[in-house]
Amino acid sequence: MQKFKINFFRYSLDSILVNWPAKISIEISTQINSFSNAILKNPNILELRKGYCSLLIIFKTEIDNYEEICNSLLEIHKKLKSIHPAKKSVWEIPVCYEKQFSSDLDDYSNKISLSKDEIIEIHSSKIYYLHMYGFLPGFMYLGGLDDRLFISRKSIPSRRILKGSVAIGGAQTGIHPSDSPGGWYVIGKTPINLFNTSNFNQPVIVPVANYIKFRSISFDEFILIENSIKNSEFKIKKTEYND
Repeated sequence: MQKFKINFFRYSLDSILVNWPAKISIEISTQINSFSNAILKNPNILELRKGYCSLLIIFKTEIDNYEEICNSLLEIHKKLKSIHPAKKSVWEIPVCYEKQFSSDLDDYSNKISLSKDEIIEIHSSKIYYLHMYGFLPGFMYLGGLDDRLFISRKSIPSRRILKGSVAIGGAQTGIHPSDSPGGWYVIGKTPINLFNTSNFNQPVIVPVANYIKFRSISFDEFILIENSIKNSEFKIKKTEYND
């Protein structure tokens, strides 16, 4: 495992922010996950909040030995060994890019100077790495977007983006797990419910550090899948990931 330099920042009276190099990287995400697993054994830690290149460690009580804790965390980081990650899966997510579900596709197409067909082809041909969940409970942060699809966020966010909407913002793509405001460009929609609040122990279907592949579907197939989900007949497709 490549060792990245980390630094510490006292975020609040009861928390420490650990920073890695500021870039979106599978290697950095892997190291953050490994580091998180290593420090979870500490009974004084209340919560861990992961970012693309940072980890916020929240303690149960106010920190009164900051330097000592940072030195201890640094030693744990130094001792991280090469890890052979568990087998990962590629989860296939059907997406309908047709007009009913792609409210921003025309505008987005004009702004990045690609046809709608080109956007759909590029977006659905890539395999995306699931770095983390955030922004909203169940919102996937996916890495691996083709740089031809990069675009700045909307200057005026949409007040309501529908659950299941697939959107692009900056160098990222993601799926809205619920109706919510948002500043990304909506280019499609999946009929699959990827976040289930009734399943408290595992509300998300796809585990972090797995992969996502979008499959373009027609409106008719969207309805068929939606109905099969209602009848508990649909099963999401996944295959083993190979480097």
